[in-house]
This record gives sequence, C-alpha cells and structure tokens, in this order.
Amino acid sequence: MRAKRTLLLVALVVGVTSVGAGFHPSSARAYHTYKERLLNTTAYSLSRREARLGLMQLSYGIIDQLQVTTWTMPWILGAIFQDVAPNLELKSTFYDRKKLALSVSAGFLTGTVEQPENTKIRYFLFPVSLASSVRINSDVSTHFGARYTAVDGDADTQPEGTAVEGAFVVDFLQLWGMFEWRVSRVVAFTFTVRWVPYVSDVVVNGTVDAGNPTISAQLQGDLSELRNAFAIIPGFVFSWERANIRLGVGYSDFFVEGFYLVVPGEVLSNVAFEFDVFVRF
Repeated sequence: MRAKRTLLLVALVVGVTSVGAGFHPSSARAYHTYKERLLNTTAYSLSRREARLGLMQLSYGIIDQLQVTTWTMPWILGAIFQDVAPNLELKSTFYDRKKLALSVSAGFLTGTVEQPENTKIRYFLFPVSLASSVRINSDVSTHFGARYTAVDGDADTQPEGTAVEGAFVVDFLQLWGMFEWRVSRVVAFTFTVRWVPYVSDVVVNGTVDAGNPTISAQLQGDLSELRNAFAIIPGFVFSWERANIRLGVGYSDFFVEGFYLVVPGEVLSNVAFEFDVFVRF
C-alpha cells in the first residue's frame, strides 16, 4: 500500500511541477501541436518518413497515415529465455478530417519458451484493433478503441521417454477510452480506462504417447478471473522539441503493452502503470 501511494504521489508531483513549467515562457520549444498528436491509445499514426524511437516501441511512418511498429519488451524477454520474440504491427489512419480520425491496426507476436525436460511452449498472438479520435477543441480530445486478440499455441515435452503434445486456443476483447487535455504546449494530461468484457475459456487439445496406446484428451480452462478486468490510469505526456516522457499510475489490473495480455491486479498489488521515454523525428 505504501509503495502504491508513493508511485501516485511521484506522478502527481511531477505532473504539477511540469504544468507550472509549461506556462512559463521558457517552454517555447514545446511539442504538443495540431500536427504532432499522441499515438498510443489514439487513432493517429506517424507521417511519411517520421520515426518514433523509445524504450517500449520503435515505429516508422512508411507513408502518410501508415506506420509500422515493433515492441521492444518481447524481444528483450525473448532473448532472456534464449529465443527471440518477433512482433510487428501495422497501423493505418484511414480517415482524418477536421475533428475526427479513424484507424485500424493488425499485427502478430510469436515466440518460444523453453522449459526443463525438453519442454517447449510456442505461442502466437494476432491482435486487430479499431480506434477513433475526436478533437473537441484545440486542447481537448477523446479517444476510443477496441482490440480483439486471438491467442494460439502448442507445446511438447518428453519426460522419461513419454511424448506429450498439446495445442491451446484463447480469445479476448479489450475496450478502452482516453481523455486528453493539453494543459500547455509541453504538458498533456491523460485519463485512460481499459476494460476486458470478454475472455473465452482456454481450450487445450493434447496427446500422450507412452508407447501403445496413444491417449488423446481435450480440456477447458476457466479464465473468468480475467473477465471484466479493468484499469483506471491518470497520467501525463511531457513533450519537448524531440524528447518525450509518458508516465501514468493507476489502479487495478495491468495491461501489458506489446504482449496484448492482462495481468491480474493482485500480482502487482493492484497498481497499473504506463511508462515510456521516446524521441520523434
């Protein structure tokens, strides 16, 4: 509880301090403009030949309104577990007129986790997203979206000469909304709500080959614990000429960016957070 209060206090102090700095004339080289929009949890994408390099993701504008992104965390964790985790996401802002923007995104994430006793677990994630952004005025915007993620995978192991193979499938739907207020030319306040209204049961089909005969089975796992998972996260995005900091600390379940999954709140003491440091050029 003390750690959670400390994180919330740090976010609030940094935000209030930066708001004050944003109103000072020294912030003339600010980055929040009509052209430079927030990308995460919005319908906006990079322009042609524009790049975004950060701790959490790397993005590049292939053409106007079409960007390609790879998330860094799957690569890092994949390297730790001795196998890379390739991932790619394409995002297209197919409509951007006056006050309304619409986008569609699709991608994939795949990797392998090796365990003792010659056990390998391979996973495949296929997320598809739709998002909308509405500019209420020059300072205030709202953003809404939905993401459907199909998770597929298989595993095999050979403990003591017995071959065990299996495949699993699970699907889930995530909805989100974000309020954005550009407090100054440097500081933007955000308030994000995420919710998982639907999670399917995990279906596992497996076979056990101990010589003769071969045993086949189908199992179903209950994932109702993740159904209605949610997070409420107030935060700030600080933007200068090129450097940007995104910081948010909130309550409940943790939505893992890049992996498109949800970690139950009790794992992290019901602390949900967002953080990234990046440059755009």
